[in-house]
Amino acid sequence: MARTRAFALFVAVLLVLSGCKAFFEFNLFSSVDKAAVPDPSKYQGAGGLANLQADLQSHAIMQALSGDPATVATILANLDAAYGVTTTVPSNSSEQIAAILYSDLYLQTTSGDELVNSVVANVLTQPPGNLKSILSSIVPADVAADITKFTTMVTGLLQANIAYDNLGQSLAVLPPPPGMNMGDTAQKAAVAFLMYKVDQAVIVAVGAPLAIAEMFALINNQPNSIAGVVLSPANPLNPISGAGLHPPSLQRIFDAAGAPYPA
Repeated sequence: MARTRAFALFVAVLLVLSGCKAFFEFNLFSSVDKAAVPDPSKYQGAGGLANLQADLQSHAIMQALSGDPATVATILANLDAAYGVTTTVPSNSSEQIAAILYSDLYLQTTSGDELVNSVVANVLTQPPGNLKSILSSIVPADVAADITKFTTMVTGLLQANIAYDNLGQSLAVLPPPPGMNMGDTAQKAAVAFLMYKVDQAVIVAVGAPLAIAEMFALINNQPNSIAGVVLSPANPLNPISGAGLHPPSLQRIFDAAGAPYPA
């Protein structure tokens, strides 16, 4: 019961951060006209981060990029090369902003945004620790039916988690970057960490090479080796349900958002 109450508090914090609205909101009229796929060079050099921040608010541009994974991969690689998003802890505000935008782009082009939106709505109804129930409740139906989409989504969340972890580490010595919505960042970082914990539990059971395929088989009632896996502690999807489950980096992101992280 204590862990269940703790998880309820955790989700309540996410609801406060989101204002009980969808985590990813767009101008509904922006999708009327189709946008061309941007040239990756648009997001490099002076003004590149500002351009990306603006385009992340455009549903039409995100739709165009979602249909061109090669271009997305180039943009992500350019960000990583220029700012060390997944390899180094940010040492200035530009590197912090790059980490946030890198993660946003990954989530918005790999169905990770849909997963973020579904977590609060569904996960509280699932038995703590029941891997199949949790995954089945939060993975969008179209993603659950397509191994390529599923793999892309999980990979995107895991990569975003690396960037968020580096961002959180930087907050030990730097202030939050200016102009960033840290409440939005906190909720996304929490869900990316959620997927990381699921992935780690499955890796322990079957090894890294089989983890994503086994998760996909599990939620599709196909033969798998993780049907009996129960996440331990009882609910590691809740980063606050036991000692050492949530890293200090995630705590710092919540602190930067001005949101209490229940203990």
